[in-house]
Amino acid sequence: MRSGLDDDEVRLVIPATPAYSRVARVAVSGIAARLGLRLSEIEDLRIAVDETLILLLRSAGAADTIALTFHIQAGRLTIDAGANAGPSGHQLDDTVRSRFEHLVGPVVDEYQLGEHGERVRLVKTLPT
Repeated sequence: MRSGLDDDEVRLVIPATPAYSRVARVAVSGIAARLGLRLSEIEDLRIAVDETLILLLRSAGAADTIALTFHIQAGRLTIDAGANAGPSGHQLDDTVRSRFEHLVGPVVDEYQLGEHGERVRLVKTLPT
């Protein structure tokens, strides 16, 4: 990783509506390009962020915003995402979880889901 990028943090807060998903995809693309990821890896992260937003919007209930925090640290990019309100009472059903895992699992190195789909953490290892 290029020097001067360790321990950076970028925060993005968008309205909890599908219309703003593009803003998050552009943000992750720009960050990933700055970190030297290949085009295919950038596209993988765009997919992972898009699926994260789909999941959060589904479980966000009355949330007004979705916050994404991009942490650049020691050879990895971590993306923490969540809605500003707790879960709406909806459970993360097996079909939704399975879709997320099927699409996101292969394109990131690690991921974690909140029990109700209210929080997501994605981790991508960076090139050295």
